[in-house]
Amino acid sequence: MDTDYNQGLKTINENKLSDQPVEEKKRRRKCHGNRKVQRFRKKCRAQGMKPQNIERKIKKRFGDSHTNQPTSIIKNNDSIDHHPKTNITLNQSIKKTSIKRKREPVRSLSQFSISQPEPKKVKKKQNIIQTLVPKPDKVYRVASYLKRPPRLLIQALGRQLDHPIKTKSEQKFIYSRLKLLDLQFCLNIHQSLWQSYFDLSYEQHQWPDHLYKITKTNEPHSCQKFIQEYLTHIQQQLEQCSTQLNLQATTCPEKLTITLLDHHLKEYVCSQQKRFTRKIHHQLKRFKDELHEKRLYRILFDNNLTSDQKEAINRLIHLRETELQIRKELLLLEQRILSKLLPSNFDQLDTLIASDFYTPVLEDQYSLNYKLKRSKILQETKRTWLDILMESYDVKMKECNRQYQEELTQLELDISKHQQHPHDARVLFRTVQVYIKHRTIQIKKDTFQQMNNFHGKLSRRRQRSKKAKQTIGVSPEVILNVNDHSLAMIGQEYLSRHGNYIRPNRTALRSYKERVKIVQEQHEIMINQMILRLSEKCHINAKSNIFKQFSERLQACLMLHYMTPLPFIEHVRAQRDLQTMKLIRRKLKKNQLLLRETDKGGNLYVAHVNEFEEKAIEYRMKTGAYEELSSSPIEEILSKVTRLINDLHAKPNQISPQQYKKIIPSRLTVELAYMYYNPKAHKVMSRLLFITRFFSNSITICFYLLLIIIQ
Repeated sequence: MDTDYNQGLKTINENKLSDQPVEEKKRRRKCHGNRKVQRFRKKCRAQGMKPQNIERKIKKRFGDSHTNQPTSIIKNNDSIDHHPKTNITLNQSIKKTSIKRKREPVRSLSQFSISQPEPKKVKKKQNIIQTLVPKPDKVYRVASYLKRPPRLLIQALGRQLDHPIKTKSEQKFIYSRLKLLDLQFCLNIHQSLWQSYFDLSYEQHQWPDHLYKITKTNEPHSCQKFIQEYLTHIQQQLEQCSTQLNLQATTCPEKLTITLLDHHLKEYVCSQQKRFTRKIHHQLKRFKDELHEKRLYRILFDNNLTSDQKEAINRLIHLRETELQIRKELLLLEQRILSKLLPSNFDQLDTLIASDFYTPVLEDQYSLNYKLKRSKILQETKRTWLDILMESYDVKMKECNRQYQEELTQLELDISKHQQHPHDARVLFRTVQVYIKHRTIQIKKDTFQQMNNFHGKLSRRRQRSKKAKQTIGVSPEVILNVNDHSLAMIGQEYLSRHGNYIRPNRTALRSYKERVKIVQEQHEIMINQMILRLSEKCHINAKSNIFKQFSERLQACLMLHYMTPLPFIEHVRAQRDLQTMKLIRRKLKKNQLLLRETDKGGNLYVAHVNEFEEKAIEYRMKTGAYEELSSSPIEEILSKVTRLINDLHAKPNQISPQQYKKIIPSRLTVELAYMYYNPKAHKVMSRLLFITRFFSNSITICFYLLLIIIQ
């Protein structure tokens, strides 16, 4: 009874609450725009500034994006179109849904009940309408360098044109013309590719395999018709692009010459589209290889081969494919080693030697030595495992090759038995060898293409994986004997790169004047060395025309090498590497660290200056072979040597003037003997290798004096 009474009271109270009007909360007034800009504008108004000066200050401080009327280099008509459209229309189904917003009526608390079931989800009806929608163009894809920020692109174009692009009219004109020239370049390459498809296929009456998949028929006539239509479509786009270029040339600014501008822009497009041209050439070469393989197959199997011979040929092909598959697995393992992402079986070894065996509160030299020893033991163990694994791959490939040679000799004997003339047997056997060799080359090309893609996937996976960066690999790495974790994170990747990393040309980041200066310096050094050597050994006059011709050609080659712009990806990589190198130099200078190359292996070793000095003092005290001088005795030594040589030259028939010039020391190049050291990474506790370097003229003097004595 009490429970029923309480429930009744609750329902009455709920009804009263639902009948009473609910007081609406006052909404806060929303702030439209950027508050930082508004505060800055308010401060400027308080100072009594004019609105024009305020807007100019806001543009200078915050950029154009925070103003009420933004102005950009690229406007709506010239914006980057990442998905250009063609004139081809196809019937596609588009789902049409109602845009009207649907609202449910608000119910009071008394209308809700626990016993009521949840409403069922009703599928929305979709009206499917057949429409004609332009299909995205598959011929032209916007290049990555056109997707970069317009400011960076304009800077690169200014370096290419050797002309500062300051006015917005010039920037807009050059940017739009660059897009049209890029489109024209890609269309021309595509047209040449498909024209080659058509010519080769029409001559040999064989069409590419992917055309049969596109047309979904096995009829050559349909493939021929498809290529002709595709070529006409590309020709229409080229004509449209050329008309747009001609119309745009009429609006060229006065300071720019259209012929010179087009020449430089076309060179820039060619340098940026190198990857695209390589891809098209690879497609054409692949098509030619397919036609050649089909022709060889037709020649081989049109002969009167027995069933045993056909089975033997198939076994040979299978053995060769098995051997290449084993080689592919070996190449995949090598790519994993280069990408520093070993298989999971190798990473399990890191858990056997615990990294937290000795972990003090503050890292000291003992903890650093323990980490270095641990990484060295793990590296050596993983390298031995890899050696065993690679030897197993080598044994498998040798076994396949042995079986292949046995089957090949057996097939040769079988062909010689069944053929009446020995010449026919030799021709048939040579045809079999050529066909198998061609199949092998094609499989190798496909494998190397897959290796490039696999290397990119592994590098991206390693960048995302935190665990992969913490594991110890087998490739040589920099030895960081410091407690600075920031240097370890920044310099570990960059300093551990060896011969497999190709560094981009950093001179492309400099201005045009600096590059011209570098070219002139390199040209003078090369020409002077060549004139000196050739005049001494070949007795060629320095004023001959050969040197002038060589100088002009060398100047042209150096200008081409230094002035060719880098592709966008290489440019970004060069900038990133330059910033990383500057950051590492600042870290080394700030923390008083030294970077040295190890004696064995060529690895880099980073340690504090005091560590090198302490080990050098310890070595000098232990051996007693070196002495540290308080003052430089180079002046006294130089004067004694010069006086003795002059006395020798003054005596008759002792030294000729030419010999005197060669052995006399120069004050500009002479150096005192000093000791430097390299860390020995293959020794325990990273010992130092001490090397003595003598002043440069000592060996020259001794050598020429010995020659004089012998004569």
